[in-house]
Amino acid sequence: MKAPPDPDLQTRGRLMRSLGTLREMLPGSFVERKRRCGRPNCHCADGQNLHSQFQISVLVDGKPKVFNIPPRLVPRVRQQVEMRRRFDAAAATICGINLRRFLQDKHNQ
Repeated sequence: MKAPPDPDLQTRGRLMRSLGTLREMLPGSFVERKRRCGRPNCHCADGQNLHSQFQISVLVDGKPKVFNIPPRLVPRVRQQVEMRRRFDAAAATICGINLRRFLQDKHNQ
């Protein structure tokens, strides 16, 4: 008679298979800043209708760096940074499952 499927193993397998879809992930945080451009006749000069500036903040060689994102790349970069969050969540779940299984095996021996 076949043993019932282990839900932890099913979850771990599903998460492992999903990691390939995250291959374009980017590290760091997506940042949107509002700023004035400095031109006296611009709509932002009154401080109310500020320009949006998009950036990604990452650690490079252990130091924080900020890179500007052109508006045309904003949707893609947002998605790629979100992929990293999903990757971290999947990795934490997989590690939790593996730890539970390890402790169970250790206890049963």
